Amino acid sequence: MLSMIGLVGGLVLLIVLTIRGMNLFIAAPLCALVVALTNGMSVFIGDINFVETYMSGFSGFIAAWFFMFLLGALFGKFMEDSGAADSVSRWIIQRIGYKQAVLAVVLACAILTYGGVSVFVVAFSVYPMAVSLFKDANLPRRFIPAAMAFGSVTFTMTSAGSPEIQNWIPIKYLGTSPFAAWEVSLVVAIFMAVLGYWWLAKMIRKAIANGEAFEARITDPEIRERDYPHPLTGIIPLLVVLCISFFLHEALAQLALIVALGGGVLTLLIINHAHFHNLQAAINTGTTGALVAIGNTAAVVGFGSIAKNTEAF
Repeated sequence: MLSMIGLVGGLVLLIVLTIRGMNLFIAAPLCALVVALTNGMSVFIGDINFVETYMSGFSGFIAAWFFMFLLGALFGKFMEDSGAADSVSRWIIQRIGYKQAVLAVVLACAILTYGGVSVFVVAFSVYPMAVSLFKDANLPRRFIPAAMAFGSVTFTMTSAGSPEIQNWIPIKYLGTSPFAAWEVSLVVAIFMAVLGYWWLAKMIRKAIANGEAFEARITDPEIRERDYPHPLTGIIPLLVVLCISFFLHEALAQLALIVALGGGVLTLLIINHAHFHNLQAAINTGTTGALVAIGNTAAVVGFGSIAKNTEAF
């Protein structure tokens, strides 16, 4: 009983501390220690002890996924710094127009995300244009995060074939592929896209009927004026990532993602080299972001290593 209470309590505590903004490098091992102590696990001594078990999960995850996180962060940062992500977003939005502002934002996020661009980069690229679109269409601004999240982290991020890390991590543990059950995935993705967009549009119509409108803020971002590359130079790297991952996933499993993202990075460097704003800064920022991202994820994996060694688990 104490084992179960400790496991559930540690998980709840981890969620609460994370929501309150505590750094995962502190929160995860702290909550893992609570789970370990309530399950009679020694801190330092024994075949299964807290320190070795936690660090085994932590370091094992970094060893297995470091290059995926690094190349994924660099790919996203290069798409951002070269203006390729902005160019693709602007092209999609200009074709659809402000009359379909919500659909334009959703599609821009969906295409970039399914092409392997980090969700964080997508958010920074699309948000200024989303604000401008919602302002022109006089739509309630509180639905901008909903439209962006819907296009980024629902029907594209985990759909079959998506280069996002969430779709590739299960390969090692489940022995599947990123295209596993693609028929079911396609049906689910279409269902999520149609139902989700219908529900989002319904809520926006209801808000407008209640008198809500766009409220401008002094802090609203302005769309940067710069020499944007042609939209094709943003689309081609996305296709390179998707094609390489498709043709190599059976032979290399999750390692195909390294080759695919590496191909995307090289493609960006070759066709958009003249449009980089600050290549060195992009490399430094992308590398730092990758270390933080993989470190935070590994910290939670360490918690999972403790949890799976408990009686309750």
